[in-house]
Amino acid sequence: MNWWSKVILGVVLLGAAILLGRDFGHHVPAMEAWIAAQGVWGYVVFVGATVVMTSLFVPDTVFAVMAGVLFGVLGGTAIMTVGCLLTAALDFALSRLFLGQAVRGWLARNSRLAAMERAVNREGFRLQFLLRLTPINPATVSYVLGATGTRFLPFLAASLGLVPSLLVEVYFGYVAKHVASVSGQASEHSALHTAATIAGLLLCIVVLVYVVRVAQRALADSESSAP
Repeated sequence: MNWWSKVILGVVLLGAAILLGRDFGHHVPAMEAWIAAQGVWGYVVFVGATVVMTSLFVPDTVFAVMAGVLFGVLGGTAIMTVGCLLTAALDFALSRLFLGQAVRGWLARNSRLAAMERAVNREGFRLQFLLRLTPINPATVSYVLGATGTRFLPFLAASLGLVPSLLVEVYFGYVAKHVASVSGQASEHSALHTAATIAGLLLCIVVLVYVVRVAQRALADSESSAP
């Protein structure tokens, strides 16, 4: 899923929140209450589902938006960061220990991924971090890097490059929750707060699009110079 697909998905979810309004807003407290009632296990279940499903190439956007609805911007981003780091570690280990031959065959059939691998082998951490800033599926990156000579700790540290996009995706969920709440109980919410919330989301999108374009250009330069 590319970045614009993620933005479109977020906008669709926002539109659904506006249309559903009160009904959506009434379900959120029930979900939050269930998570709270489970104690730490509620968070473990959410993170576990994120790890398993995103390893199978389900877009992390789905879980990030849910995290924004259930846990807010900061809490949701923190939980998604933990989930995505665990996913990266799992995918790296699977590729390194069990799927290496299959991934090598995949690389042989995909010239762009092969060029990416050569660039990473040459430049290391910098390229790995840039890869995480681009809209390439995180699981794909982890499986490819697991089949290379990349060391685990630099790989995991570079995976923190996922945080900017996770923040924006979580913000979509937070805004969806706020919009649903406003449409259900408009008198209890400030129009200024709503405007600031949506403006913050738009600003985050603009900044992230700029960062992604810079990362893509740098990555393309590195790939083109790879031997």
